[in-house]
Amino acid sequence: MTADLSVAVYLYQPGDGGLDRVAILLANHMARRGMKVELWMARTQGVSAHLIDPRVPVRRVAALQGQRRLSMIGQYPALSAMVRRHQPGILYSAGNQSNMLVALACAGTQTRSVARISNPIIRPRQRVMAAWARLKRFRAITRLSDLTIVMGEHDRALLAPSGTVRLLPRPTVTPAMETARALRRPREADAPFALLMVGRLAAQKDHATALNALARLSHLAWRLTIAGEGPLRAALERQAHALGIADRVDFAGYVGDPERLAGLMGQADLLLQPSRWEGLCATLIEALACGAHVVATDSTPNIRPVLAAAGQHPPVPVGDAAALARAIERTLARPAAPALLDAAVREHGAGRALDAYLDAFAALVRRPAPALSPSPALP
Repeated sequence: MTADLSVAVYLYQPGDGGLDRVAILLANHMARRGMKVELWMARTQGVSAHLIDPRVPVRRVAALQGQRRLSMIGQYPALSAMVRRHQPGILYSAGNQSNMLVALACAGTQTRSVARISNPIIRPRQRVMAAWARLKRFRAITRLSDLTIVMGEHDRALLAPSGTVRLLPRPTVTPAMETARALRRPREADAPFALLMVGRLAAQKDHATALNALARLSHLAWRLTIAGEGPLRAALERQAHALGIADRVDFAGYVGDPERLAGLMGQADLLLQPSRWEGLCATLIEALACGAHVVATDSTPNIRPVLAAAGQHPPVPVGDAAALARAIERTLARPAAPALLDAAVREHGAGRALDAYLDAFAALVRRPAPALSPSPALP
């Protein structure tokens, strides 16, 4: 049945986020298997565009210039027309911001819409009314979508009453990461601990809290590499200088080569993941796959089972530099057995996880099509 699938993957732009990589991985995986797949994008240029397999056709969705969210809203007429013209069996949304757009574009057609939850439904420390409104919105989108893919049991429990929801592993662990783990060498006794942070230099990732935590650990020998680019780089560089740790911190910029990034993780003793919120957190899984230990904030309930299975320190409160510092010190002093790390992320192997996506798509198209109702925005 998967051979008969035709899938259009909607991705706003090939950017530097995890949802962008998953969408491209999915399209590439289908193309390598000789399946019918296309990438539909509003912006075809971006830092991860080079990852797109040449065998994947790319169609541009007409979009207005300007702020991304408003641009997405303005794409509805063009995307809806493309669905009707090309009639893919499935239109897959790369992540939260496009889920409503994709569901509405498929309304009144035979094309099945697939939403993917890419960030937490309820964010840590979110106010009660804001959390309630956000949950209502996500449940409404789930009702409109033919299938919603989630990355954790917590998200599935929140959305399951509203529609068809599948918990699928995140396609993350690549052969390059497995190679990086195999090439790891024990740290020399007199060498500083190699610490790593990976992610866009933006408020969500909260690198500032990690720098404050590391300033509390001046008695330890460590060096930090920050792989990422973004609007907060200058502020973070100033913060490192003010804390007196600038000579221990290397701002490496955005690392777009998957093999180079896997190499950095394979050389790291510890990945720091201080995010304020995440969906599942790809870099955490990637680091464990490369043999690096992880200290993370409680940015989403979805990471708790992964950390526990890998024998890692429990997640610490978001924004708590003191708790983060204690967790770093304890993890460096008592690292978990490498076999635990490998076992914890095995289900997230890219090939296996992507096949799970295709199986979910095949099951979806086998279901009887619902009675067609007119699109809410078309005559």
